Amino acid sequence: MKKFNNKSGFTLIEIIVVLIIVGILAAIALPNLFSNVSKSRAEEALATIGTYRPTVEACISANPTLASTKCTAALLGNPTASTNFTYTLTAPSGSATVDYGVVATGQAALASTDTITISRNTAGVMSCVGAGKLLGAC
Repeated sequence: MKKFNNKSGFTLIEIIVVLIIVGILAAIALPNLFSNVSKSRAEEALATIGTYRPTVEACISANPTLASTKCTAALLGNPTASTNFTYTLTAPSGSATVDYGVVATGQAALASTDTITISRNTAGVMSCVGAGKLLGAC
């Protein structure tokens, strides 16, 4: 009878060392992954708002004294909602104002408190404000 003394495989120490190395790599990589996801969502909202702004600006330019009646949210419509955001236009108010705002409100993986607001005041000054997970996105 022949006896086989073939010792192949990994030792427990080798497996533990590999698991520790994988854990360290995951601890380094995962925070970067999650921050990139938030950045890409913010860029999506800014891009959508950015493509909608010229429509509002053109309407206000074409109707400088009637902006509040000609450039309403009902007439211009809101940008199309996406998986991550719903969009709301705050149209100009008053007889000769040029102020407006577009708000991207988070949905799905984002909370409703995660918002990006781009607005223009009556002096024509643009501003961008992020809130929640999108704070600092502008």
